[in-house]
Amino acid sequence: MTTTVKKPKTAISGSSITSKGSPSRKENGNEYEHNATAAYYRAEARGFIPGYEIEDWLEAESQLNRVH
Repeated sequence: MTTTVKKPKTAISGSSITSKGSPSRKENGNEYEHNATAAYYRAEARGFIPGYEIEDWLEAESQLNRVH
């Protein structure tokens, strides 16, 4: 049986959040999608327990920035 994974819906549109919680530069769509996907998988790994959405986003953003 094949499981289809839907793209995560994100509440942040067109910008990222810095570690201080303020909007940073506008990301291009590809960077934003990569960050949203990475944050989704972090949430999935801990069972989608609520209350960690911002931490997931910031950690995903940090990891992607280290790669770029």
